[in-house]
Amino acid sequence: MNTTIPNTNTVDNSYKSIIDDLSYYPTPLSPIRDSMSPSRLITDDPNTADMSWTLDLSAPQSVPFLHLTPPPQQQSLPPNHQALEPRRLSHSSPVTSLPSIVEYHGSNGQEFVVSPFTIAGDRLIMSAVPSFTRPHNGQVNGYIKFHWPSRTPSRQHSVSVPSSSENKMELATQSRRASHPSRKMSVLGTTPPTETAIVSNVSMDTTWTAKPSSERSPVSSNNLLFQMTNTGVPRMLPPQFGSQAKMDHVSRRLFEFYIKNWCPGRSLLDKTNLWLKDLAPMCENYGISCAIESLAGIYVYDYSPSERVRVRVNQQYAQADKCFTKLLNSPGEAREGTEVITMAILLSMIDIILTERRRKKPYKPRWLEGFKRAESLLRQTDPGVRYWKDKNIQYDRLRISQCVMVGRAVILTQAMTPLPPPTMDPEAEASRFSWLLYGTERDVSEIHGGCGFSQKLLHIMSQITYCAARLQQEPGSTLVPITARFLDRQLSSIRQWSHETRSETQGSVERHAQTIDWVRQKLAGEVIDSSQDMTDLTAEAWRIAVVIYFQCRLLRLPRNHPDVIANLSDLTKCIRIMPTSGSHFTAQAPLLPVFLLGMLATHHDHKNVAQNWFEQVVQTPARSSVPPLYQALQRIWGWIDEEVELPHEPTIIPEHIGSRYSWWEQLVAKVTEKEEEILCLT
Repeated sequence: MNTTIPNTNTVDNSYKSIIDDLSYYPTPLSPIRDSMSPSRLITDDPNTADMSWTLDLSAPQSVPFLHLTPPPQQQSLPPNHQALEPRRLSHSSPVTSLPSIVEYHGSNGQEFVVSPFTIAGDRLIMSAVPSFTRPHNGQVNGYIKFHWPSRTPSRQHSVSVPSSSENKMELATQSRRASHPSRKMSVLGTTPPTETAIVSNVSMDTTWTAKPSSERSPVSSNNLLFQMTNTGVPRMLPPQFGSQAKMDHVSRRLFEFYIKNWCPGRSLLDKTNLWLKDLAPMCENYGISCAIESLAGIYVYDYSPSERVRVRVNQQYAQADKCFTKLLNSPGEAREGTEVITMAILLSMIDIILTERRRKKPYKPRWLEGFKRAESLLRQTDPGVRYWKDKNIQYDRLRISQCVMVGRAVILTQAMTPLPPPTMDPEAEASRFSWLLYGTERDVSEIHGGCGFSQKLLHIMSQITYCAARLQQEPGSTLVPITARFLDRQLSSIRQWSHETRSETQGSVERHAQTIDWVRQKLAGEVIDSSQDMTDLTAEAWRIAVVIYFQCRLLRLPRNHPDVIANLSDLTKCIRIMPTSGSHFTAQAPLLPVFLLGMLATHHDHKNVAQNWFEQVVQTPARSSVPPLYQALQRIWGWIDEEVELPHEPTIIPEHIGSRYSWWEQLVAKVTEKEEEILCLT
């Protein structure tokens, strides 16, 4: 077994904010990741009404001025009014109004497709106390990132304008920095306007604006709510001027949390952070907007269990599910699939993070059903072009991100689930994830922020599972060993790269030292402290984990085989120097590699490294899929040594892999038997 480890390189130490194209707030985001993103969600809970996610900036920033007049009240719809359908996302036909409800009555002659996300009752259940207690300093810096300090007597509170409706704008004065004593702010007027927040889906420059001037009532001094005077600073446009997607106050705050607190915790990579770059701009679509708000609201409710937030989460989830159901049953959507696949990803993510609401056996998890539905749509809409056929084809970035997210969820789940039955169609199974191979060799070798490694490595992992299933179907196959040697060479020679690491092109990666070489030189107790190194190290950890998976499931080498132990040792070195919180820790972290390290370890040192990683990650007071997976790993530790055969060294291994003991399948069978649900490895 060739254990040569390829290298991925890193870039300069300057960090570009992942929302550099976003002027969402009066103050720009700090280029330092340690600074938490600002947001404020005004709730009906008096104990949390003034809590906000604040940003500490090294320099004072100017505040734009609001000069708003109330638009006319919207007329109520008649009782028999038919709800608007969710409109197709199109830059040429922006959404100008939001439906209050989405209904679908089915089509004649077509089988009605039921959404796996439809439930009876509330999606988010009531909680009397916060699910997580915020740290004393208010900073959470893990899978989500915010600074939300508790209220103290010395804190300067925001002054909010009373509102008689949740759709009315709530404006607050902002504390000014002491370094600008010459700047003064005055609040004039007493009548709050009815205001709707607007979010752009094109430039992501999210700002405040009222309705167009043709729809407004005449401006008068009595209707003027705010007039901020700032000496020496010119008056600026309202923060949401020129935007399109309409949101009320609570929706706007939830969307802000998604943009500024949730998305930064998804990936270190700016270009391929699909949650921000690809999905957030689709907020103009009603169903997608509802799903995003529901996702963000779940996290907010964890720290501030306001009934107003919980009701909004459940309402938006129900509306998103109705939109998803309608799209599933839309013949036109089946030909393109852009919106329905995006909604499947968002709704599946909601089910993943709501660990307490996941379905147990004998039911299949909703998140897996959603991703498989998206997989089917990707296959149906696959243009069939591969990078070895036409290197000049350019592909849509959203499509690539969808392929990565769907493929990641389904392929990683395959690692700990039974193989396809012997009656599978080999040809169909072999090409099942071929849509991952869009683009050139360089394209598919790029590290993607949606998974932390490359599409090519993800596809190789799917081929390992397929070959194992093919070997189970035909133990004497002569083609599987040949394919295994090919996969071995692929894993040894793959060069993963990123625009945001030191190697800006895939070709230049080969001219640098291998990643594992500098990893082995790290001193005990040393932890990497750069996003570039973390990106390279994460991709390398995934590569080594896939090699171990290849050795154990396809080659059927026992977990105490010298080749397996050697790779487990290298994986241990990678995990040991990774941070488990802070600005360089995101959902890009290698969850499955750490799980495999802990599960397959035969040396105490390997097991301890995996255990320490899990223990440190779960200490962060934030919702994630890590705690239930760690609990499953602890249960596996209780029986794996007794119930999964471990040969005594030395052991003669049959030359043909089809004649070897398929102990991985026994391990998977035991996990399936003993666990209450399918393991979520994402």
